[in-house]
Amino acid sequence: MSRRLRLPTVSGMTENASPADGLHGVGTSFVAALVARDFPRLRETIAADVRFRLLVPRGPQENSGADETVARFVGWFGGVDELRLESSYVNTVADRLVMTYRLRLRDASGWRLIEQHLVATLASDSRIGTLDLLCTGFHPCDATPIAVRSVPVAAATPAALAAAALAAIA
Repeated sequence: MSRRLRLPTVSGMTENASPADGLHGVGTSFVAALVARDFPRLRETIAADVRFRLLVPRGPQENSGADETVARFVGWFGGVDELRLESSYVNTVADRLVMTYRLRLRDASGWRLIEQHLVATLASDSRIGTLDLLCTGFHPCDATPIAVRSVPVAAATPAALAAAALAAIA
């Protein structure tokens, strides 16, 4: 039994669920507000009594409440000079919302790259009631991302995908 190589989407926002899906809509709104650094709009996606657990390079942490949760994102991204979305993914697994985004940002320390993976559930008010985040930390990088090679869907044979994957890391 052979395994097919699947390349992730690495630019723009990937949406793999029906727009009518409530979970998906909340996730898309969350990522869009974060990238726009529209923290009042980000706050609107989060329940007042949210439980926020984080696994960051300093170790596991936890916050309670929407104000503390939004304050984390403001602390990470509010003061940056430039923020670029490199990729994002919003989807669902059963009743869980899954969000991933990669951001390139510039602040007083220069250009840095970060990726965060989030899993959430909705509260009864259709806002995020629990949020678990895994963070890579902020890593120095160049201003311009490495070019990404993609394969058209029609040409996505296993050999073409493998060649593209090898070329991307070469």
